[in-house]
Formats: sequence, structure tokens, C-alpha cells
Amino acid sequence: VVCAGRYSPLGRYMQTVKIYQIEFENGITSIRFTKNPNYADLQQAVDDLAKNHAYEFRLWDFSDIAFDWSMNEIQNIADYGKEKFTIPNKAAVVAPQDLAYGLMRAFEVYRKQEHANARVFRTRQEALAWLEKHRTQSA
Repeated sequence: VVCAGRYSPLGRYMQTVKIYQIEFENGITSIRFTKNPNYADLQQAVDDLAKNHAYEFRLWDFSDIAFDWSMNEIQNIADYGKEKFTIPNKAAVVAPQDLAYGLMRAFEVYRKQEHANARVFRTRQEALAWLEKHRTQSA
């Protein structure tokens, strides 16, 4: 768990605990959550990724969590990502559980943009293969 801190406008030190890990390997940025994220956690991860990391080819891995998001939250985070990820990009989402897979298929539809493409997979291997195919085609 990584902690980051900042001072509030009132001069109080506020600590933020990140519940995700971001790794970059072979041109692909992977985001893995270590516990169930709420909507604010997802926003924090999107902001962090958009500001501090390469995001042209990214893998969101939800293998280790249980989903409890509403369809409204799925649509809102898809729209939020559209605002933040402005360059051409591909996002693979790993969601092995049935409910997670179904919700992320809706995310796939909501996330659609001319310069962006999201796909949902049940395994990390399938997701990485899809990203790698697109990464090598763009090189």
C-alpha cells in the first residue's frame, strides 16, 4: 500500500491511501486493485494514470476484487475516462467473475470513442495478447 499526503486548505495534513498498483512493462501499463475500489478510488486511479503514467496501452485488472458498482457508476467512470484519456489509446479490462464481466461489457460500450477502444476479457493472458497485438501494430 502506497500512501501520499497533502495539506488541506485549512493546513491539516491529509493522507491518501492508494489501493492500487501501477506497473509499466513492455509498453503496457497495468493497474491492479488490492481491495474493492469505490467510485472515488477509481477516479483517483484514472487521475494518477492520466497525469503520471503512459496510458496508450493499459490493462485494468479486477481479478482480485468483488464488484459492487451500480450501472450509473460504470457509466460515470467511463465518461470520466473520456475526459482524462485524450490521446489514442486501448484499454483491456480483466474481469473473470460473471457479474464483473457483465458490468465491464457495459463499460466497454460507454467508453467507446473514435480514438479509444476498450475490451473486456476473462483472463489476464487474453487481455495482454490483445494489447500486445495492437501495440506492435502501432509501432
